[in-house]
Amino acid sequence: MRIFILATFLFLLSKNESISQTRNLINLTGKTLNEDGLAIPFVNISLTSDPSIGSYSNASGEFQIQFISAQDDSLKFSSIGFANTVIPVYKLNDISDSLKVLLHSKVYLLDVVEITSDTALSIVRKSIDKLKNNLDGNKSILQGFYREVIRSDYTYDRLVEAAVDVFDKGYSSGEMQFKVREIRKSDDFRDMDWKMTIMNYIQPVNGLNGQHESLFSNDYIRNNTEKYFFISNAPLNEEFFKEVIFTLDSVGLEDSQEILCIGIRPTSESDYQGSTGHIYIRKKDFAILEMKFELNLEPGHPFALPGQTFMHQTLIKYKDYQGKMYLSLLHRKSFRFELNEDKFDKAKKKGKVEGHFFNESLFVTNEIITEKSKAKAFQRKERQKGNIDLYSKEWKYNEAFWKNYNIVVQRPLEPSIKKDIERGNTLDEQFRKNSN
Repeated sequence: MRIFILATFLFLLSKNESISQTRNLINLTGKTLNEDGLAIPFVNISLTSDPSIGSYSNASGEFQIQFISAQDDSLKFSSIGFANTVIPVYKLNDISDSLKVLLHSKVYLLDVVEITSDTALSIVRKSIDKLKNNLDGNKSILQGFYREVIRSDYTYDRLVEAAVDVFDKGYSSGEMQFKVREIRKSDDFRDMDWKMTIMNYIQPVNGLNGQHESLFSNDYIRNNTEKYFFISNAPLNEEFFKEVIFTLDSVGLEDSQEILCIGIRPTSESDYQGSTGHIYIRKKDFAILEMKFELNLEPGHPFALPGQTFMHQTLIKYKDYQGKMYLSLLHRKSFRFELNEDKFDKAKKKGKVEGHFFNESLFVTNEIITEKSKAKAFQRKERQKGNIDLYSKEWKYNEAFWKNYNIVVQRPLEPSIKKDIERGNTLDEQFRKNSN
């Protein structure tokens, strides 16, 4: 079976250096395509001179990047199943139009040998056992970009974005702390009835950290010891393994390394036959590079809507830096009970074909910091461990920061999201209005 991966991306880069005579500010927009002209989603983009800096494209293959680099540096575009594309920075100086980046498929078939589900399961188990070697056991910081969007039926109703530092005390400690650097947020257009207004006050949406539906709680690779509850998560542990079958589907290449592409599907006894996913594992050291899993509901399930059958969809990516694996992308969509029960019930009764009710959260790592001196600068008093509800957090909108935030704005907002949320004022006007 051939591996076939579509990936698109978005690129975020931190501003860590001042512009000098030998370094230029590059602004670049473009799209990543395969040989057939189709978009490739979530392609990794990085500077060859400093692999700690980089990010991904969006799901439509579009990217917008702004970075400072020397003329002898290069941008690398990579995705499992494709040969790397490397573009020297000096060739980007005079590009005014949108850049089309072509990635060529690089796949091969499995040898004709019997590969059983037990074989694939043993590979997954070994990769979990190797986490203590492959993940960093020391302190590190992930500087990144966070976005959260809420959709109710036919409209997107709320947006919040933040620049966030994630302080990781090491894999063995199992503890992460967060420093919110800046926040900007739209108006809240959710149509809540009185019951859900009270519920939202008691337990607001904590998208970043602190409850089972928060984004970082759903890193199934690192948090593999979390209690398994199939309708909401999929941690890589023995309880989850009882519900699914792993199959070694194909072998891909990344940076000339063999990548084992393992499929995930439900057992015949599972109550959730719509579950599907994959895990990509590097053969040489069993490092997990990526996991994707989604739970789709069967028609007739109490939570299933005609236009949205999934309960949760999660994509997790790790990248190699200095011999250790670090979280580089975490993306999740999860079903949400509509905050206006009448509206939700009407959507089900009318049999709408496009209605959607979900929270969508995204974190993309801009830079990985491992130097002890920089990690110490992450002041203890600035760290937060508990529930973090970014929308209700009081924060003065720092327009200058966002204007000069030297990253690719993780996927320029999809036109449909921007149109819905700008139903009154522009986003910039809303950001200023909601400054407090």
